[in-house]
Amino acid sequence: MKKIIFLSLIVCSLSLMSQTVKSKVLKLKYTTPESWTANEFGGLLNWDEKGNELCRCSGVSFSKPHKNGKFNVVIYPIAKGGLDSTKREFVGALHFENVEKVEKGTNKNFSFEKRRSNFYDVKAKKASYNCIRYITKSTEGHCYLIYAWQENMDLLNSTSEKELTEMVNAIEPL
Repeated sequence: MKKIIFLSLIVCSLSLMSQTVKSKVLKLKYTTPESWTANEFGGLLNWDEKGNELCRCSGVSFSKPHKNGKFNVVIYPIAKGGLDSTKREFVGALHFENVEKVEKGTNKNFSFEKRRSNFYDVKAKKASYNCIRYITKSTEGHCYLIYAWQENMDLLNSTSEKELTEMVNAIEPL
């Protein structure tokens, strides 16, 4: 009886740790690391229809609570010709302040351009959170725009950036 209870606890623990999701709509596969949650939004046939308060487009948002401010990662899939879409420059009321300095990088799933900047809160009319924006290289006619930030007014430190990078690295194209 003790063995059955022990095995049941192990199975329950493993199922709560992480779950792999294949989103055919977004052409993504992701495994949420421990304590991260995911929420897909948008249209089923067209990435530019519907959406939610973050964007009138399709995507997925990830979040993780933290004592110094919640971690957030938002991904927008983009058709090859739609990279200049104004609505994807925003995450809700937060507008990404573009910078000229571009870092090129790769992880096991993507090649990307990486820009470090901050959001500007258009409602509050002031600078907001420090942010990293990734633009992945085109994969089969589409790419991804990824925003990663912590809801903290301090600059991202190496520990915070490591947490955000862990979530970004858990995402891969289908």
